[in-house]
Amino acid sequence: MYVCDEAEVDLTQVSVGYKSVFHPKAAVEIYPSSPSSSPPYVTIGERNIVDDMAIISLTITAEQGTITIGDNNLFESGCLIKAKSIGNNNWFEPKCVVGEGAVIGNCCVIGAGVEIPPLTVVNDNAILVRLPDGRIIQREQKEYARKAKQMLQDKYIDAFTESTSPSYLPRNHRMKTAP
Repeated sequence: MYVCDEAEVDLTQVSVGYKSVFHPKAAVEIYPSSPSSSPPYVTIGERNIVDDMAIISLTITAEQGTITIGDNNLFESGCLIKAKSIGNNNWFEPKCVVGEGAVIGNCCVIGAGVEIPPLTVVNDNAILVRLPDGRIIQREQKEYARKAKQMLQDKYIDAFTESTSPSYLPRNHRMKTAP
């Protein structure tokens, strides 16, 4: 796990998987919907990238005491994520907003500036794009696009986590340590 010291991530409430990266000014905000006997908890899978100024803001309910975010997700700068469930291999482009309680499947792309209403279910392989006139359209992602996106994300992860890379996070930022 690579969590920059300037990232707002409480590692007593958030479990971060292998090679996941949290840049400075990234945040995971957790809000319990009601007082409970156990503290809220979030599990973030492996090889996720949370860019600077991306916010994952989660409301934990009594019914859903733990929220899990899958593997290989990219949360780009300025996105605001309030989903109750996120699968694997998703790409959240800059300044997109995912409403509270939304469910995001696997291999989705949520385009720049797209706003997903609360409680919406986005099925696997969906691409949502905001058109210049403000309309949002949805298409299915093709296999070649999924592979290209995954290769690009793998390059990002390797650049931030390989000690020989000039972008290696611990060389350029102070890191938080797990409790």
